[in-house]
Amino acid sequence: MRAVSGGHWPRLPGNALKAFGFGFAVALSCLLCGPALAQDNGVARIEQVRADIAVHADAAAVARLPDAGFEAVDGTDQLAHRAQGRQWWRVQVAPGHGERLLLVYHPYSARVTVLAPPLPARTQTMFDADLDPRFSRRALAFPLAGAGPIYIGVEDARYPLRIAVQPTAQVIADDLMHVRVISTVVGALIGISLVVLLFWTTLRDRVYVLYALTMALQLLYLLCAYGEAYALPGLRWLARFGAPGVWAIATLGTASASFFLIDLAELTQRALWPSRLLRWVGGYGSLLLLALLLSPWPADKHWFPPIGNLVLLIANVLALLGLTVASWRGARRAAYALLAWVPLVSLSTARAVQLSVGAPVTPWVEYGLPVVLAFAAILLALVLADRVLAERRERDRAQLHAERDALTGVFNRSGIERRLQWAVAESHRRDDVLSAVFMDLDHFKRINDSYGHGVGDACMREVVRVAGAELQYGDHMGRIGGEEFLLVLPGSNRRHARDAAERIRQAVATQCTVVAGEPVALTVSIGVAECARDDSAAALLARSDQAMYAAKHGGRNRVVVASMPAPPSAPVPEPSAPA
Repeated sequence: MRAVSGGHWPRLPGNALKAFGFGFAVALSCLLCGPALAQDNGVARIEQVRADIAVHADAAAVARLPDAGFEAVDGTDQLAHRAQGRQWWRVQVAPGHGERLLLVYHPYSARVTVLAPPLPARTQTMFDADLDPRFSRRALAFPLAGAGPIYIGVEDARYPLRIAVQPTAQVIADDLMHVRVISTVVGALIGISLVVLLFWTTLRDRVYVLYALTMALQLLYLLCAYGEAYALPGLRWLARFGAPGVWAIATLGTASASFFLIDLAELTQRALWPSRLLRWVGGYGSLLLLALLLSPWPADKHWFPPIGNLVLLIANVLALLGLTVASWRGARRAAYALLAWVPLVSLSTARAVQLSVGAPVTPWVEYGLPVVLAFAAILLALVLADRVLAERRERDRAQLHAERDALTGVFNRSGIERRLQWAVAESHRRDDVLSAVFMDLDHFKRINDSYGHGVGDACMREVVRVAGAELQYGDHMGRIGGEEFLLVLPGSNRRHARDAAERIRQAVATQCTVVAGEPVALTVSIGVAECARDDSAAALLARSDQAMYAAKHGGRNRVVVASMPAPPSAPVPEPSAPA
């Protein structure tokens, strides 16, 4: 949100306080510790045309005024308005050598006219298309040719303007650094937003669109506020809207950011009332203001900045309040969003305050704001990535739950068959061994009839416990149906699988004589089959099943290993017919 004028997270209150403390520390250091821009401003004295003198809005007329028509003002770098309409100042430039420029910082909506004899008067705004391309638009640059006084006329300025006289080479060097910082932030925001939009093409969650829209509007506002948007080929058309265009972008950005934070941090579930107020004030309220700004009525839009700033202030307070409450209640994403948003709000507020009171904008604020915007974009993108990971985990948990047998906790039939198919495909691809072990509980119907289904269920759980102790990493166990179980053993040939099956059979016979307090004397019959070169998953399952039935017919409580299928014989060629 911008001023219209220009791992598990621990559930501790200290997290929210740390986020606030970080943001306020950044803002305080920017306000108190940062050096002012253009401290050596090259200006000796500023005088303003006396208020009791009616002066025609013409630079030549102002230049003909006697000394008595001017009065000194406090400071040597500030043009402070005291009335509406165009106002004029006379500036005495400090002695200097070489080519120098008069810089008028942060002009925004102001229209500035400069008469620097012997050069003719020139009028510029930040929105002009024909500004000198050698310089950035952080300030309006006027060339100086003589050592005499210069006359500056300003109209439509909404707050005091600061001026400086600097060598042209120094201005170009400072502008180069300025453009580097802005370009780095622009590249980072565009790249991250494109990546997030790719997330949206797959996940179709509107929070990713809201992120991209919010970052795009924040970036567009930054470029307009610093003037660079009006020098870019694809954005020059924004200049025709002037200051109301900047207001519209800021207002739409407030609405987008409000909806985005509500969705990202799940404020509706974690902080109901702040989220509702933020939705109506920051979201719908900003959209209503935007509609009034774009409508032909009322024609005079001077009412908009104070109202827009008030809505922005309330939205920021509600956003921070909602994020703090949600963070306090253990919402990890809200805590990270708070950590990203507090510095951004603090620096944008500090910059708006400095501009409004005419204080020098410190470099920490001037260039800290775009850097903090990039930091917020990266941190919020990481929160979105965490959201993607959480959704994937929830999907995996749901899928795993759907593939699990509720009684025993092992895979159900569809789950174990899927693992078997995958294991057979991998065995063929890697030319590795694979075995399947088919188990069936002996006399299970008699146990159910004699002791009840509860004891029968306990018997199946005991078999799963005993068999699970023999499984290695990468092995799988599932319940095929009834009292039948399948073990998939990648990397085991039939000898190793037979040994494991024999240990399971012996463990069941010795450890499951009494189950749930009943003397069931439980045993299992087991069939083992090794995957042949041309086996399918169904063929391997069928051969292990046949081996299990052979164990049943052989007297139960035993292990039978299926023989490997004979390779297909080569076809015998038919004798050729006699000629």
